[in-house]
Amino acid sequence: MNRIAQHRILVNGDSFEACSDQVRRFFALTSLVIYDCIEVRAEQSLAANALGFSEALDAAIADNRRTVAGLVAELRKAGIESIAELPDLEQGYPSKVLHIITHFLDGFIGIDSSFYNLIDDSHWLPTGTRTALGDHPAGFWLIHVDCYSATPQEAALLHT
Repeated sequence: MNRIAQHRILVNGDSFEACSDQVRRFFALTSLVIYDCIEVRAEQSLAANALGFSEALDAAIADNRRTVAGLVAELRKAGIESIAELPDLEQGYPSKVLHIITHFLDGFIGIDSSFYNLIDDSHWLPTGTRTALGDHPAGFWLIHVDCYSATPQEAALLHT
């Protein structure tokens, strides 16, 4: 298996196990991204009241912002400087870049999502959730998952 993605998922629940189960259920039920294997990494997951949680959360969100900024730069390379130019966007790579950007903005998780807020179905952290984290951190977790896909050879073995 090849690791093809890592996500840090913000969840709220009674325990690490309950939060991990939420994350596993989410990936089992979503059709937005499909992996052959999801591994929750307990050693890289953090409770909201753990040392380093805020820094890890902010870094994960910053990763998403860098990804979006890079995608916007790709659109600029394609000649798009304003939304007024979008009707003339070339189909193909430029339109695919715009598609990925809209997923970040509308809350659809993708392989490029570093951080995902399962509480709000978002790539960001709304003020209300940030306030709740600060006021009542118990039960909030940042769950780290490694996501794998089978190689073509492995896929052939899985489907025979």
